[in-house]
Amino acid sequence: MEPDKSGFYTAVPAAAVGPGKITKVDINDQPVILTRWQNKLVAFSARCPHAAADLSQGELYRGKIECPDHGYVFSVENGRILWPEDEMRRLKRLEIKEVGGEVKVKV
Repeated sequence: MEPDKSGFYTAVPAAAVGPGKITKVDINDQPVILTRWQNKLVAFSARCPHAAADLSQGELYRGKIECPDHGYVFSVENGRILWPEDEMRRLKRLEIKEVGGEVKVKV
């Protein structure tokens, strides 16, 4: 898979990314999670920034993703950690757009 001139990779058809659902794709050998939150497309690394667990196996609810290994909770809206409060880790957010019925992501 090659990126377009602006560095975006075509990930999936837009219809494949539903609100409150985890859509995991591999882009340029990087696992990525796609979802919709408040009618906006969101993309972030599928690796937990705490211990590299697979966040696609976690739970997505109310704009939050919970890591399946240690229960860390992150905001999908801005990547901030919500629990535990004393941690400084953040989700690696990625640029995302919808063009011609396809979701494109820059990694």
